Amino acid sequence: MMNAHYPVLIQARQIAHTFNGTSLFNNIDMNISAGEYLTLIGLNGTGKSTLLRILLNLIKPERGDVLHQSGLRIGYVPQRWQPDSQLPITAEALLRLSLAKSDTSNKVEQLIEVWKLNAFAKQQIHSLSGGQWQRLLLARALINNPQLLALDEPTQGLDLKSQHEFYQHITQLHQQGTSIVMVSHDLAHAMSYSQHVVALSEGKICCQGRPQHLLENPEYQQRFICAHQPICLHHHE
Repeated sequence: MMNAHYPVLIQARQIAHTFNGTSLFNNIDMNISAGEYLTLIGLNGTGKSTLLRILLNLIKPERGDVLHQSGLRIGYVPQRWQPDSQLPITAEALLRLSLAKSDTSNKVEQLIEVWKLNAFAKQQIHSLSGGQWQRLLLARALINNPQLLALDEPTQGLDLKSQHEFYQHITQLHQQGTSIVMVSHDLAHAMSYSQHVVALSEGKICCQGRPQHLLENPEYQQRFICAHQPICLHHHE
């Protein structure tokens, strides 16, 4: 979403990429602006996670350019990252390793409290449950005050109560000035919390905009609502 009042943090132009010989997307143009809460949606296999990693400069696209605002601080929570069972380190120690050496604040203690890590802060990371590990990764991504928080399916492994609490925390972070970009398969989340939704389909951005506008978009309805409700297709014939 372009806004003259908010600087662009990440600008992607004419991005194209393939995976295992199959084209994921072609000629993607996309901006992430300061102050934005953007959710990237799409059916399985559309390349949402790959596009996010390209936007973060973790993967180089086959064609196209990605530009970051100078000095941009990014916190990233990947979709799948399992702790090494051979690494003898506690959850709290992992957070402290991620803290900038010059930082003498009590940020680790604050994150442990906010993300409810107290119960397992002294546990070895390989013994954590999926939900505990996810909360630890979220805290780790925030340790150095990122301007942009990038999240790839961040509620995997969390129960419904924890998911609700997670979204409340993310909304609070956004209100405090952190820009958010998230990959999600949860359309209800995208429409309830996001400012801007980008929908990937068939190798392109098929539609995008504010949730209330997207819900009225016939292409969005056809691809993301009617596709799962056959009766809807007959209704429009």
